[in-house]
Amino acid sequence: MAEYTKEVLAVQPYFDMEAVMSLLQETRIGGQVFEYLVNTFERLAKELNAVVLKTEKGDYLAVWLNESVEQEADRIFAEDPEKGFRYNCVGQSVVMNAVYQILPEVEQAGCAPCPEPNEAVAEALKAENIPYIEGEPTLVRRFSVLTSLPFRGACEICYLREACPKANGQSDSFHSVELPGYQ
Repeated sequence: MAEYTKEVLAVQPYFDMEAVMSLLQETRIGGQVFEYLVNTFERLAKELNAVVLKTEKGDYLAVWLNESVEQEADRIFAEDPEKGFRYNCVGQSVVMNAVYQILPEVEQAGCAPCPEPNEAVAEALKAENIPYIEGEPTLVRRFSVLTSLPFRGACEICYLREACPKANGQSDSFHSVELPGYQ
């Protein structure tokens, strides 16, 4: 088994109305919906985990919400798909807001590039109970992000770039550079 160390990060995400509205694809919401979004955000932020995993193959930032959040998302979506969609957007916002606080470059680039899976990070993730989905470079937690530390670039280093519309030239407005020394 590969050795790793971890550093648990204390991060307190803040409610970013603009980001949530963008995820919801809304330009206006009512007061009850706003109250639901804020209350849900505050509740889900308590389910947040953020760690730096230091392995022989490099350092990685893993941010995720507990499995109970996924279970609640499924239950809410089954009862009320519109409310479930809102809940899902808030969950995504909590995770990404935490990532932005830890790595502001991710927000500027618009992406937290996925590192190439390797045995060292796979074993560390498994030990932390957030393993990869069997045969995929995706974490088992639905609300999660895994990216390299320090920030080294966006699309150019992303393991998922071939399947990503942003990196595949389908977005005319996105540009990124790979930082010198990280090629």
